[in-house]
Amino acid sequence: MINIRYHIVSITAVFLALGLGVALGSTFLDGATVDVLERNIKSAENRISATNAENDRLNDQLDKSNERDDSLILVGSEALLDGELQDLPVLVVAAPGVENGDTEVLASMLVRSGADFRGTLQLTDKLDFTGGMDTDLATDLGLADTDLATLKTAVRGSITDALLAAGLPLDDRGLVADAPDDDDPLTTTSTTTPNGSVPGGTSVPDGEQPAAITALIERGYLKVNVGPGYADDDPILESTGYRYVYLGAPDLDAAQNDTLLNLLPSTGPALPATVITGTQAAPLVDQTIDPTVVARVRASDDLRQRYNTVDDSDTFAGLVAAIFTLRDMGGVSPGQYGQADGASAVLPPPS
Repeated sequence: MINIRYHIVSITAVFLALGLGVALGSTFLDGATVDVLERNIKSAENRISATNAENDRLNDQLDKSNERDDSLILVGSEALLDGELQDLPVLVVAAPGVENGDTEVLASMLVRSGADFRGTLQLTDKLDFTGGMDTDLATDLGLADTDLATLKTAVRGSITDALLAAGLPLDDRGLVADAPDDDDPLTTTSTTTPNGSVPGGTSVPDGEQPAAITALIERGYLKVNVGPGYADDDPILESTGYRYVYLGAPDLDAAQNDTLLNLLPSTGPALPATVITGTQAAPLVDQTIDPTVVARVRASDDLRQRYNTVDDSDTFAGLVAAIFTLRDMGGVSPGQYGQADGASAVLPPPS
């Protein structure tokens, strides 16, 4: 028989053990855990401080780089580009969503190069026809009883035809050279046509703004920001010899890029055009971004062989590359310039 005293001693020992365990756990064990947590927090704080310091250093380096680039654009372009595009008519064709500020620096570089800068032909989102059929525009374009698909095709064709006609090259006698043929869209033949139309049916500009361009401007599908020395009512695409800068932006969506690229023929005669856009930032984790117009051209076997591209038009090197491609157009094969994927060099080779 077990004595009651034994039970009391046993129960007392259990509670004493529990008390000692709680006391030890709340002092020695908790202290060790706290020490580990404090060391981890301190280590994280040190890493954060180091990362912030590195970010500050890189941001400072980027700011200084941008300042140098701005200085080169402002000062260096005067001597480097003077006369490179002397009296060549140049028109910027800007995608929907491209802001006026995106064109200002490019416009200043074109002016400093001596180009006859005609201004910016701004494409608008209305060219997507998300609002449906525009019967008034169809009437203006002479399209009776047409549907939306036919109207969209006609509008794109009208703009492209006007750009192609004004982009016809001149020979050394001031006559319009024959349009490039489908077999060799990058070169022209040696024969010339003084008036009328060139082979292929493209009408030679007659000094007047194309009627379709006027209708599209009046209906808000196109906007024109004229170049220095020109009035708002001065015509564009009224003569031959034009060269074009197709201007995109890094943050445009696929539809806006499509609107610009739909005006860049992939077959038949090639436009005298250089496609440029600013540098696209790397995507964040789990983020998808639409490829720029330059990336789209470089991804196309047909377009890449027909048109120059420049992927960093927001830098001095990119702007210089764009000017040089316009200068050399027709004399050398198209190239891909910049520092993004698909670029073969930062600048075109010496001419």
